[in-house]
Amino acid sequence: IELSDKTIETTAKHANGVSEYHVHNLYGHMESKATYDFMTKYRPNQRTFILSRSTFAGSGALVSHWTGDNSATWKDLHISIASTFDFGIFGIPMVGADICGFFGNTTEELCARWIEVGAFYPFSRDHNAIHQAPQELYRWPAVAEAGRRALSIRYTLLPYFYTSYQRSVENGWPVARPLVFEFPNVPAVVDNDWQLLVGSSILVSPVIAEGATTVDAFFPAGLWYDWYDYSVTTGANANVCLSAPLEHINVHVRGGKILPAQEPAMTTAESRKSDFHLIVAVDEHGAAAGELYVDDGETLNTAARWVQLGYANKTLHIEQRSGQFKIAQPLSKLVLLGVARVSKVSVNGVSTNASIKAVNGSSVVTGLSIDLNIESIVTFI
Repeated sequence: IELSDKTIETTAKHANGVSEYHVHNLYGHMESKATYDFMTKYRPNQRTFILSRSTFAGSGALVSHWTGDNSATWKDLHISIASTFDFGIFGIPMVGADICGFFGNTTEELCARWIEVGAFYPFSRDHNAIHQAPQELYRWPAVAEAGRRALSIRYTLLPYFYTSYQRSVENGWPVARPLVFEFPNVPAVVDNDWQLLVGSSILVSPVIAEGATTVDAFFPAGLWYDWYDYSVTTGANANVCLSAPLEHINVHVRGGKILPAQEPAMTTAESRKSDFHLIVAVDEHGAAAGELYVDDGETLNTAARWVQLGYANKTLHIEQRSGQFKIAQPLSKLVLLGVARVSKVSVNGVSTNASIKAVNGSSVVTGLSIDLNIESIVTFI
């Protein structure tokens, strides 16, 4: 198929002498700009959500992107991951592919595997063409269960996703990242185009081959905690064979990181009303760091707040970096990955009645009520 199939010849010249080859996608970009300008005029100070398939350099400031008309094939499932990486690096962080495939009829196995990885696309949508077999996630038991599990993780991590989006706005860092972005000095990850990192701290190792029930996942050096049971894998820049039954997606939390989270609800709006919790995953030295960004989620000139998070020597420091936004929900739960034998918790020197549960070498602390708008020191004994 020629590049100019079903469109203007790429060799055509515009009135100013510019080749169509060099400016073809500017049309889609200018459509995005016109739509953005209208929406911000019609709804002053309200953020827009505009989704485009035709983008150009700079479109990420205006719109989100989906990767176009893929097919319900295992090959396109694989390609979707690399395509998501590409557009994150192009400066369009809110990007994703049509989950379960656009053209052709998907299968229960393919759709289950696709939603498992698609739940971690920055833009996550199940979508297909007219006259294709319906593929809503509830149509197959395995797909419904795979979707519930993966989307529950996504909704739990919405504050982490949101913080990662703001980092993208301020620094240009993609939300969905290849391993090489975080580990550029590890030669083995240069051509790894199927595992993905969400931000710097969540490693997703999907199944992308039909019939597979295990996955050979690459673990960079360091500690990596299983999302589900908190067991730890000590990465050695090598592959580790992981069990991957049909309804399961392997997700690991990187040691040395602190992730903000909330209890998941049925919608993003309802999830935002839930109490916060932190996932503190310590490294080999027993330390971890992270951050939380919060604003109103709707307006352009919103107040905002950056909260700096640090853990060392069985002490969690919550520091106010900048901003005046009032965070309404308290911090009520802490998951301390790799921290065992916690018996007491105090906040700013005052003992609490928090409940503490030991789980597989880690500790889960509930029953807290910590104000995230002020500086706090949480001590564990």
